[in-house]
Amino acid sequence: MISPAFWLVTGNYIKITRSDDSSNTALLYTSSCTGGKTFRSFITSYGNFRHGTTWNSNACRGSCYLYYGGSYKSTVGFGNAHCSSNLKSSRYLSFWCDWSSGDGSVMMIGGGGDGCNRADHGIGVTEAGNARFGTGDCDGDFGDSCSTPSSYSLNLWIK
Repeated sequence: MISPAFWLVTGNYIKITRSDDSSNTALLYTSSCTGGKTFRSFITSYGNFRHGTTWNSNACRGSCYLYYGGSYKSTVGFGNAHCSSNLKSSRYLSFWCDWSSGDGSVMMIGGGGDGCNRADHGIGVTEAGNARFGTGDCDGDFGDSCSTPSSYSLNLWIK
């Protein structure tokens, strides 16, 4: 479910927590990242990628420096948190990423590319080919190479 805050709350920092953690411990948080925009205006500033539109090829459209915390190591989607390769390093939360075989993510956590299981890890993941959604080929809210949990979800915070 998307909160009205998605369209209304402005901020500079991103924080991600797990729904099964009542203390809301940050799994990751960014340094100044969203430029005082709402998350909606920030993420769509990279382009309109609805209805099967390809968002990238062998690259990411943007990134922010990040810090890890809490139980990130046991959280699905963070499987490459400490991997660095030819598509970003472990210290970045990257946006609208794709790697060679067409798998991608809206928010890639950690590194990607040849040495880091391509780009289908993080939040908004797909193996649809040509970095797009809508083909039904392993599109997921979050995960590591199409592995998605059923016991918790992720919360996005903007400050």
